[in-house]
Parts: sequence; C-alpha cells; structure tokens
Amino acid sequence: MNRLAGVAQQLRQTRQPKFTTYPNGGTVKSQAANMIVQLQSIIDAIPEGAQVPPWVVMKISQAHAEVRGVHNYTAYYGQK
Repeated sequence: MNRLAGVAQQLRQTRQPKFTTYPNGGTVKSQAANMIVQLQSIIDAIPEGAQVPPWVVMKISQAHAEVRGVHNYTAYYGQK
C-alpha cells in the first residue's frame, strides 16, 4: 500500500496543470478567423426573414453565448 501511495504522490508532483496544454494565441486567432468565414457563409445562405429549423436557431444561440463569454473575458482582462 505504501508503494502505491508513493507512486500516486510522484504522479501528482510530475503532472503538469492542464491549463498549460491549451492552444496558444495563434491557434485561437486561426480558429476565430475560420469561424468568421463560416459565419459569413451562413449569413449569405440564409435570406432575411427565412424560416430555419429550430435546431439551427438553438445552435446559433449557443455559439453566440460561448463567443460572448470569451469576448467578455478578453474585454475585462485584456491581453496578458
């Protein structure tokens, strides 16, 4: 049992926090630029006043909430 506790302790000491594995700013900017292209395609494909399935409205609303959250975070904390 002591040997297992020692191994667990060693793993805790050597494991890096998961926050250091997130993509860097270049990846984020690339993904955001790709989203802009895709969103423009959606805007161009759906005429004003068109009827769209409810799941499309739900997905756009979810995406908007997620992007708004990132926007609010970056607006508040700025570039660090």
